[in-house]
Amino acid sequence: MTSRRSGLLMVAGWTLAACSGNYSGSTPGGDGDGGNGGGGPQPRTMEAFFEQRVQTAIAICASCHAPGNVADVEDGRDLMFMDGPSLADLQASWERLGGNNPTSRILLMASGQETPHSGGAHWAEDGAAYRNVETLLGCFENPDGCPERIAGGGDDEPGEALPLLGSKHARHVWATFCADQPDDAPLPTDPRTRIVPGANPDRAVFYNAEWENCRAGLPEDKQAPETCGEYRALRDKGLDFLKNELPVAAMSAQEFNNTWEVWGLDERPANFEALYRLRYGLNRAPFDNPYPLPGEDPNASDGGSGQLPLGLRQLRDDSGNWTGQIGTAACFQCHGGGLAADGGSALGLSNLGVGNSNYDVLQDAQDRSLWAGTPLSGQLPNVLDVNSLFNIGIKQRGQNNAVGAFEILITVLDLDSLGLNPNPLKTVVGQSGVADIAHPLSHTQDTPPWWNMGSRPRKFFDAGVSNDSTRIIMAAGPGEFNELISADGKYYRDRIAEYDQALSAFFLSLESPAYPGGIDTALAEQGAVLFHGLDLWSRDGNAEHPEPLGGNGSCASCHGAYSPRYVHDDRYLEDPALEGVAGHISPLEVIGTDRARSDMLTPTLRERWDTTFWAFPEGSENYIPPEDKPAALELADDMYPLAQRPSGACGWEKDVIGYQAPPLYGVWATAPYFHNGSVPTIEQVLDSEQRPAIWQRRLRDEGPVKGFDLRMETAYDRQRLGWEHDELGCADIPGNYLYNCNPLFREGASLVQLTENLLNNAIGLSGLVPLSDLLAVGAFDKRLVYDTRILGNGNGGHSFTDVLTEPERRAIIEYLKTL
Repeated sequence: MTSRRSGLLMVAGWTLAACSGNYSGSTPGGDGDGGNGGGGPQPRTMEAFFEQRVQTAIAICASCHAPGNVADVEDGRDLMFMDGPSLADLQASWERLGGNNPTSRILLMASGQETPHSGGAHWAEDGAAYRNVETLLGCFENPDGCPERIAGGGDDEPGEALPLLGSKHARHVWATFCADQPDDAPLPTDPRTRIVPGANPDRAVFYNAEWENCRAGLPEDKQAPETCGEYRALRDKGLDFLKNELPVAAMSAQEFNNTWEVWGLDERPANFEALYRLRYGLNRAPFDNPYPLPGEDPNASDGGSGQLPLGLRQLRDDSGNWTGQIGTAACFQCHGGGLAADGGSALGLSNLGVGNSNYDVLQDAQDRSLWAGTPLSGQLPNVLDVNSLFNIGIKQRGQNNAVGAFEILITVLDLDSLGLNPNPLKTVVGQSGVADIAHPLSHTQDTPPWWNMGSRPRKFFDAGVSNDSTRIIMAAGPGEFNELISADGKYYRDRIAEYDQALSAFFLSLESPAYPGGIDTALAEQGAVLFHGLDLWSRDGNAEHPEPLGGNGSCASCHGAYSPRYVHDDRYLEDPALEGVAGHISPLEVIGTDRARSDMLTPTLRERWDTTFWAFPEGSENYIPPEDKPAALELADDMYPLAQRPSGACGWEKDVIGYQAPPLYGVWATAPYFHNGSVPTIEQVLDSEQRPAIWQRRLRDEGPVKGFDLRMETAYDRQRLGWEHDELGCADIPGNYLYNCNPLFREGASLVQLTENLLNNAIGLSGLVPLSDLLAVGAFDKRLVYDTRILGNGNGGHSFTDVLTEPERRAIIEYLKTL
């Protein structure tokens, strides 16, 4: 028996006998049992005792153990309530389960003494609910002695009921607290900072992705905010940066207005703005974003009567006047996602930053190439495009290669000053010499939403760095490209120092969107219990599957606790302030998802990070400020042995190599799923047998313009929770048959794919020279198809949820809509 089993046996499970009603699993800070009450008249009869002391506790059993609910299965029907928690149904169930022999199975299962039990241990053996039910079951066994038994039962009344459903929707404690506080109000503790070694010990939710304080060596003005006024000032500055400081001049308004000329149209279409968003995968801006239409003076029309998509912004001059120049905001290429509902957007400004699984790097590059609008458009790649360069190997719409982009920055820029200092050895030479030349190109990343930043102690899919490591969020925001590349890097460093904490504060102000549709409350309540209590490793199907490093084996053990009933249960969280905080790194052998993204972060790259400006090295004894260092030394010391390099306060994760389970606030709005976007719906996440190998989202065609359909009414699957899609065969993929299919193994990768996978797995930068069939008719449209045979695109893993029954999956999916 593992330590997880022996230490948390009493919290394993939680569904067949634990699914809803008004019963609170606990009171705040309680024992998961409803607490001890008191007051009110002492019951004198069995019926009165049931109504006052037991019915509330049994309600959680009755919601699952009812006809048609998740416990209406062979092993669960002995405990069955036909119409709510009734005394008669409880007694009949007690009899079917063998009475008290010597302890009723009702008590054994509900307290975790008998497993497996997917309902879990919702009554502590020393708690009021357990004692009250035990008293009543004794009355069933000996009715004549019931009055004496009841009289000796004490004052064990159930505590205040807490609901199973409820969500803070990712709102960070600072945003909630400061909503009605003065500027000088001290900020409460950031719950993420509590996730340190030993946090939340021996409880159902397990943490090993630990917070690090990156600011120990920084001056006072670079420390975290301490008051509501400081937080609000940073928050507002962060939003202003995204809207007005981040955009970099890219084209004139006239050039933007004439973009349609390379689309194969004869004139500017009336729905030009909608077609622009459709073609390039950009989305509506949740704020006023004007540009001048042809013939308009922007300063005579409040910026113009047109509306730019999120990711583009008209620039102003130093006097605040509109310039008619359109800038691009790089952050929103990855974090500018959207959903369309009822003719508008399902997301608002408070939900800004959802991952953009829609952005089309390849189409954007083609339309800005030298041969755009000619017969060669769509046939030849634009290798000179900056976005393509920083997204090495991108093959599909909606993906990005942020790790590859960062590796380029490490290679090209000085580790300390961020000045120009190119050296390809920096990412392949480690402590033991030349290493890591062979590491995979992982170009397949599906960006997580900003609103969950306040619920994660560490950032990135692999929990690479502490979320206090705010400098890296400015990597894509240096301003003009020519200012990024400089001899001394001062402008880049100063810009990061000016805005990194502001961006972080803005992210903490965001919240997940409410699900825009009906929710089956009774089903969602059953899902809440399954999510928090069902030990997936108690099922035979996971007997051979590696176990997690800790927790109770439920969804919550990795993804965090959300339901008020479990958030206030001491057996789940040591403090309710940890509500929704997810900090569990699952080793590769446990999670089983595609490992290329993890493998791309080689040991050398992880080591090298720790000595860079990004890792906050100011407190290190080897640190010399760039302005105090001779230029020759600055150029040479990047390759010094690690012992002679400064050591940053916030290093890259090296102990557990795997993926961090994300918080699930707003998960309904973040399809597709997994770190590489390989699974279109949550139902398929929960059942690996349903996942398609090759699939395509619903497309929307408007003449020569096509893209992914983002309308919830036509392209969103509300039952499976994710994108509607078609499963394809290799022959259905646009382009050359031999490029797409393997004549010898129909389901396997084609010979060209095998070759390219081999190259990309061996030499990451090989993605700069793709093996392509772009000259084949229509091959460019293969970017609209998701092909799991490509390196990094695998859709395996997370198969431990395959043990769920179909009703259990439906219940969990319904619950996830509420977060």
